[in-house]
Amino acid sequence: MALDRRTVLAGLGAALIARPALAGAAEPRELRLYNPHTDERFHDTYHNGEGYIGAAQATLNRFLRDHHTEAQMPMDPRLFDMLWDLRRSYRQYYGANVTINIHSAYRTPETNARLRSEGAAQNSYHMFGKAIDVSAQGYGIHFLKDRARQVAVGGVGIYMRSRFAHLDTGPRRTWVQSLF
Repeated sequence: MALDRRTVLAGLGAALIARPALAGAAEPRELRLYNPHTDERFHDTYHNGEGYIGAAQATLNRFLRDHHTEAQMPMDPRLFDMLWDLRRSYRQYYGANVTINIHSAYRTPETNARLRSEGAAQNSYHMFGKAIDVSAQGYGIHFLKDRARQVAVGGVGIYMRSRFAHLDTGPRRTWVQSLF
């Protein structure tokens, strides 16, 4: 059976769309994370290049728990990939193995309600394991702002005064809280 040009091009287009979004997706993915609220660190490979490592995901879910209540939930693995891509961006630009600080990840509805006075959204993606607030140890907010916008698959918020970025896997949108 002969294939016409449209069939071949359609097949190539489908193959490109089906590719993983991250460049170098076949390589193992490692994270270096620090939670200043709990003084805990995560430094491990969470994806072996072929798939997510279950034990590492369980450890990450515990690490990214609501530190106010100790409650945890399965986090969206796309968050891990964004963090990996963020670290990779720092490594490419600075040549450094940067550690990502985790300011907030999973939040219970009760914790989120308490944080409403600080600007937490009523239906925050944090409550669904789909958002994370981060900074990079030793690096400023301006580089983080640019890198976060590049790696975000959903929402990205930049909090200039607090010097962190919010990343989530919800709809694509951006916002910036200024210094003043």
